[in-house]
Amino acid sequence: MDNIGINIKINGEQTIRTGFNKAHYVLHAMAAFARRQGSNEEFGFHVGGLDSDAVEDVDWLNTSLNLGDLVTLEIVKGPFDPSKPYKFQIPSEEEQLKYELELFYRLKEELKDHIEE
Repeated sequence: MDNIGINIKINGEQTIRTGFNKAHYVLHAMAAFARRQGSNEEFGFHVGGLDSDAVEDVDWLNTSLNLGDLVTLEIVKGPFDPSKPYKFQIPSEEEQLKYELELFYRLKEELKDHIEE
């Protein structure tokens, strides 16, 4: 099967060769930047996809990046490195409470002119 995938290098170093040896799939590579109130900036890079035949999400890479890092994507044909099952991370009760309190106080500040006490 001649499926198309993505060969990824970070700062010139071969990192991973992603793709599916299947007929039906979704493949994505995504860089993300987040600047949150009260926390540091975060750069991230994620490569994953969907095995449509098995209806299963998979991962190849989930890593942090730094300012100035160079990520190179090359569209390639197989063979590909094996994927890993996607693992959804459930936050702890403490992390969830912290998130909800931060959201509450942020919304309270944003909506203070609309709140009658």
